[in-house]
Amino acid sequence: MTLPPRLSYAIVEDPSSYLTPVAEPVHLWNSSNKEIVTLRKSFFKQWFFASIELWILIFLIATIYLGSGQNPSRYTGNLDVTIVNYDGDIAGNYFLNAFRQSAPGNQTLNWHYKDSSDYNNNVDETKYDVEHGKSWAVVVLRQRTTRRINETVFTLINTSRTLISPFTIVSPIVVFYADGRNSFTVNNYVLPPIRSAIAIASAKYGQMLRSTLLQNLSSSSDSSSNRSVQLLNTFRIGSLLINPLTAQYQNLHPGSPFVGQLATTLGYIYIYLISAMVVGGTLKFLSQYVTKVHWIDVIVFRILNGFFQGFIISLIYSLIVLWLFGIHSGSLFMRYWMFNWLSSMVFGIIIVLFTTNLGILGNSILTVFVILMLAGSTLQLALELSHPFYRYGYGLPLYHIINGGRHLLFNSYSNFRLNVGVLLAYFSTLWLLAFGTGIFWIKRQQKKAARQSQLVKTEKQ
Repeated sequence: MTLPPRLSYAIVEDPSSYLTPVAEPVHLWNSSNKEIVTLRKSFFKQWFFASIELWILIFLIATIYLGSGQNPSRYTGNLDVTIVNYDGDIAGNYFLNAFRQSAPGNQTLNWHYKDSSDYNNNVDETKYDVEHGKSWAVVVLRQRTTRRINETVFTLINTSRTLISPFTIVSPIVVFYADGRNSFTVNNYVLPPIRSAIAIASAKYGQMLRSTLLQNLSSSSDSSSNRSVQLLNTFRIGSLLINPLTAQYQNLHPGSPFVGQLATTLGYIYIYLISAMVVGGTLKFLSQYVTKVHWIDVIVFRILNGFFQGFIISLIYSLIVLWLFGIHSGSLFMRYWMFNWLSSMVFGIIIVLFTTNLGILGNSILTVFVILMLAGSTLQLALELSHPFYRYGYGLPLYHIINGGRHLLFNSYSNFRLNVGVLLAYFSTLWLLAFGTGIFWIKRQQKKAARQSQLVKTEKQ
């Protein structure tokens, strides 16, 4: 039976029924296969240039970061310390000379000698220099120190009564500092030279007192019983004669708690890494929808997701830090939370800008930029103790993030308004750049996908 023409059909073989030849893997060093030879050349070429890029990256990282902490003792002369002599007498002369004649190198800071009239003759007003960042420390010799010591020594020596207990006197010197500003710098490079100068001044002044006292005792013509009382009293005030210029150290803004130090050093590196994870995850997640969804929807989701994730990440981080740090102030929590939210947004927008515009190369450039931020951020050392090259750190966001965090946690010096202003300027500028370039790349990718789709349809027709 013959089928009508309109019902006839042709039997076509199924291409999937053909046997597909299996290509055996070939060793990379096989020279008989031209394709493998070409592949081998391409492989070693890519490996070589990738290795060179990696070596250059490691060199830059090591040089920039480690160089920031090279021999900080060379730059201690950049650390400002205020010296105030309220005494204006013999003790004051020994006090000032000890600082003026301090040993060169790391025993000499940038001493600023000021008059008591600059502070209305009020010792408490000298704290202003530390609290407002004008000086790393203020060393003050109290008023009438020479008069009090002389009166005490000679009154007790000339008395006819024996002292029952050792003599004590209020410390003539007071040192104001704030290690919350940078604990490592203050404790290792600011306070040791101050202690050394005070010890020298006290030793020389004590030697003068002992010499004067011996001369006074030698010329005395009192009875032997009174002489015995004088000698006993001399032993009682021995500590005053040996170390007359004792110092009292007042840490205005302590920064010693471990959690606080961790939060303002490694803590912000942690926020950066989390921000990098969020950005990378978001870009990968959206890549499957870029060619299917309108570009406006993609951009809006990126923006909202960035704000929301930064909001939650900073909330979790701030709660944990303040809880472990033992801070229960609601107002401080809100300020610290909002500041960390802004910090995470700045980190995120920097990562977005580099990764979306520079691709694979952007990872290397971003790594170098992060190392530059770390080296100039006062993470451990103050920038004054680094080579002048690293002063660029004053203009990078991480410096303002770390110092702003220390200001909130320790109330240590930082121009907090400037910190926030710089971060807002960075965020708004980089956000506009990322917004514009993001639209460009998404629309370009969608146009490319549309052309490929049209090409496939044309081939099928």
